[in-house]
Amino acid sequence: MKVVFSLLPLSLGLLLQCSFAHAQDRKIEQAIKHRKAAFTLMATYVNRMVQTVDGHRPFDAKQMTQDSRTVELLSKLPWEGFVEGSERGDTRAKDDIWFEEDKFKRYANELQVKSAGVTAAAESGDLKRFKAALGQMRDACNACHKAFRKD
Repeated sequence: MKVVFSLLPLSLGLLLQCSFAHAQDRKIEQAIKHRKAAFTLMATYVNRMVQTVDGHRPFDAKQMTQDSRTVELLSKLPWEGFVEGSERGDTRAKDDIWFEEDKFKRYANELQVKSAGVTAAAESGDLKRFKAALGQMRDACNACHKAFRKD
């Protein structure tokens, strides 16, 4: 009987440790899902804008303004999903993100600045200006992808 009572605290301790580890894994999994969802939505709206500048859709300044505002908002969301431990799991992020955090943050900021530029260009109603701004934003995306995304 004494053996059972002496093993009880050990068993409870192991059980609690397992539940904390499981909760941490869920947190990491949710962080990865969060950033992937933000990037997926952003890609959807960017693709619509790209189709427009490529001539596959008519240029509608009002619609492009709405789409660019959505991208501008979305450009602020994925970064909170890059939490410690989320380098493992179902992710296309390179480990370098966590080793070159300042560089990664600069790329994130550049995307936000360039996406605001796309919104301003869309609001102007000038297709040439919109196309140039969208190109700059896409260059910012591609630079980060080249540095930090597994392909």
